[in-house]
Amino acid sequence: MNISNQSSTVNVPLVLSLPPIPQLIILGIIFTTSVLLNALSIICILGAKAITPINLLIINLAISDIVYAFTIPVFAVHIVIPWWPFGRLGCQLSIAIDIIAMIVSI
Repeated sequence: MNISNQSSTVNVPLVLSLPPIPQLIILGIIFTTSVLLNALSIICILGAKAITPINLLIINLAISDIVYAFTIPVFAVHIVIPWWPFGRLGCQLSIAIDIIAMIVSI
């Protein structure tokens, strides 16, 4: 019995199948909307007369969403430039901030 194992190489794109310009526009809209609306929610809650534990939770979530939103431009650069321009430390920091902010906002 002769059994051979043949494997094929499949190239899977790491980014969406859209061209870079629409991707950057979508990411820009997501970034701007996230920062503005979360900042607005923080301002509205801080303007309230009473800061309750629920309000503090909402402020915490809004801050973590803003921190997470600031990782979007870093990864948008990677869409335009095929190499990582921020070095090893930038890679480690951006991934760490991305993961921590994502977990905190859950």
